[in-house]
Amino acid sequence: MPSYRRPDQIALKTRVAKARFTGPMAVLLFAAVATPAPKSVTAQALVLTAGVGKTTFFEDEPIYLLVRLQNVGTDTAWTYFFSLLSPAVTMSLSRGDGKPADVAKPVVDHLVRPPWRGEPVAPGIKFLQTMVLQDIAGDEWDIRSHLLTHHLPPAQYELRVTFDAHGGVPGATPLTVEAAPIVFRIRERTIAEENELRELEAMRNMGWDTTRVEGTPRAANYKPVLIRWVERRWGDQPDDPFLPFLLYNGLYGAGQVLWRHIQAGEVQRFDPDTSEVVSGLRLAVLESQKLSIGGAYLLQAISLRHPDQMAVLAEKLGATPAGEMARAHVERLLYGQQFKQQSPH
Repeated sequence: MPSYRRPDQIALKTRVAKARFTGPMAVLLFAAVATPAPKSVTAQALVLTAGVGKTTFFEDEPIYLLVRLQNVGTDTAWTYFFSLLSPAVTMSLSRGDGKPADVAKPVVDHLVRPPWRGEPVAPGIKFLQTMVLQDIAGDEWDIRSHLLTHHLPPAQYELRVTFDAHGGVPGATPLTVEAAPIVFRIRERTIAEENELRELEAMRNMGWDTTRVEGTPRAANYKPVLIRWVERRWGDQPDDPFLPFLLYNGLYGAGQVLWRHIQAGEVQRFDPDTSEVVSGLRLAVLESQKLSIGGAYLLQAISLRHPDQMAVLAEKLGATPAGEMARAHVERLLYGQQFKQQSPH
């Protein structure tokens, strides 16, 4: 597990530690930019909040974590890079007995050049990011046999998230903001939940299958089978917690065997971000789960390749976690454009 280092202890380079950057993890990366020095550090009020949407999950249900940084002050705040993969963001998870759970958080350092003095967080601007907690937290196991990267057994948990906002920012006084602790419980699965999980794990295992059926790699059927499963499940149970995960993580993490077939030209590469079928399913699931953090997680997937849709989705989704994420995306984009216009060249 990579150890945490203060950003100001990091050399000016880019480093990725223990990273498995498929689509959901790759979006958490932010490019470094050069910005002028802040004019003032007064009237800043950074607030960090985090949530998982509910208090009880069944074992191996995806736990969607939403983290939000907001400047509620009246002046622009200047901070280190905010991202769930930033070395300035620390997450710790403990069980009810006080025993810590492993958190294998990839750490991404940033290349910065003078006159960089921090990243601007304008008044009212929000930075929102989501991820599946089991992408980094829990006991690591064989991903070929399981749907999630890590396993959290039944127990009560407490999650803490902090942001070393001024670490690595030249001349800034120390400032660490912390979200309120998140307490949740994981229970054992019911028979129906057990059956569903086993079905999904068998489907996921297709991406690693080395056998062939009538000369065709069985791994090639993984994504078509996944899409049909999602279509059927959405019709029967549109609030199924696995649906956002499958339409995001499931479509990118396809297994090394399938990837080798694609590289060899035996299987045509499928791009979920340009597929009309996947786009329609994502929008349908987004509408049915817009009140959940899973909906915000799926909105994050859409924003990767379709940022032009964010304004329309923000209006349509309204005061929901997904709508908030879409609005935050639009506001940051507009602020970034204004900032570039005002910055000296």
